[in-house]
Amino acid sequence: MKLVIPNIIWHGEKERIMSIAIHPTQNLLLTGGSDSKIAEKDNTYEDIGVIKMWTILENSTKMVEFAGAINSGHEQTVNCLKFSPNGKYFASGSDDYKIIIWSQQVRQIFGQSEPRLQWWPLSILTGHCKEIYDLQWSKNGEILVSGGLDKYVIVWNVKKQKQLQTLDGHTSYVQGVTIDPRLKSIVSLSQDRTARVWKLTKAQRKNLNNLQFYSQHVVRKLENSQKVDVQQINSQDQQQQQQIEEKKQNGIFLGETSLFTFVRRPDWSPDGSFYILPAAEFWVDNKPIMGAYGFLRQSPQVPCFFLPTNTPALVIRFCPKYFNRNPDIQQPLIDLPYKMIFAIGTVDSLLLYSTDSPTPLAIFGNLHYASITDICFKGSNLIAVSSCDGFCSFVQIEEGYFGQEVPVEQLPEYIRVLYNNNDKIEEEDVSKKNEESKKQEIVTEQRVEYKDTLDGKKKKMIIPKTLQIDQQCQK
Repeated sequence: MKLVIPNIIWHGEKERIMSIAIHPTQNLLLTGGSDSKIAEKDNTYEDIGVIKMWTILENSTKMVEFAGAINSGHEQTVNCLKFSPNGKYFASGSDDYKIIIWSQQVRQIFGQSEPRLQWWPLSILTGHCKEIYDLQWSKNGEILVSGGLDKYVIVWNVKKQKQLQTLDGHTSYVQGVTIDPRLKSIVSLSQDRTARVWKLTKAQRKNLNNLQFYSQHVVRKLENSQKVDVQQINSQDQQQQQQIEEKKQNGIFLGETSLFTFVRRPDWSPDGSFYILPAAEFWVDNKPIMGAYGFLRQSPQVPCFFLPTNTPALVIRFCPKYFNRNPDIQQPLIDLPYKMIFAIGTVDSLLLYSTDSPTPLAIFGNLHYASITDICFKGSNLIAVSSCDGFCSFVQIEEGYFGQEVPVEQLPEYIRVLYNNNDKIEEEDVSKKNEESKKQEIVTEQRVEYKDTLDGKKKKMIIPKTLQIDQQCQK
């Protein structure tokens, strides 16, 4: 493994990066945050935009190259970015209370010699009344879940551009949401020191217009936590012990006084067997240990494991690939017929784990000057990390480091159904797509015509003026 931190001004001087996303099949990376003008050496200004696009450079120490900025749509800081599973769209949530769904379209902009494949707003989802902190796509790419400063979790039907349900229950900011790949539950994590598991009431996958969720569990504290009899403690230590017990009884998640950050981002495993919640603490010998809790889908109220960290855990992200298990491992973290990889981002470190072992595969410490805000995998060979300090870091991973990859066709049936023909990501030939786009009709402007009707009157008609672009004719 190799850690690389490019010396790049990503979003202007001292502007924070709140989210990072990598396209499932293309070498395209997106960063979202705030932005400001920065003068370069040639006295010109970089493109300004709260969303910026970067081309991932393979076999290069430079790592990325600036590809452009999206300077329309959002008026304020973008806090979250996510590509849809098939890569045709991405969603962005902002401080301006809006969620924008973007799609790749071929258009010709004034001043350009030929049309280009670019990202354009497809729809705007409005429903939050305050800043949006996190969002997540469903596995089929039709459902979107979002959470924000207004304490609500909102479920959207992206295709219909419809708000399906507003989940109300948290008493403080919702800082992280994740949706079950099997589309049976949603998990939200809030600054109120609780995680809520929202269960699907009508499991009708074919009718996504009627999805309704209810609060199944509120995870606040360990149900089997031992209570200490304060009466048995001598008077000298009684007050101190009472304070410790009060903290322990308040819950298993860190409060605002212990952890003041913008994000607490959980994640489901790709197979839907368990999920991991960050910003947690576990008490041992009257001392708190920070880390993350894992919960099986069968028992969402009781954690099945705890992974300790030196500083508060903020972000959980899974690698989308599956790998063969190590036969020499006798006590795995979770006993599965395959192995999965996930990353935990803390305030200042990145930890890599596998389901084969409760000990980390690798630890990268002192990555940034400010807290980590997001993590994203590109296959199993690259991990991108964003931070509030305005920089991004990358972990390059050698081919085969995690073991032999297991194709989807060889996985159990309950996983293969998640990758059916409608949802499976197909490798896109970008060059072919661009070549075909050169012969596509592009709407450039409109013209007005008046046509005679049967009663002798003239009817005004607005007709799009089209331009047939053929690269062969341009040469």
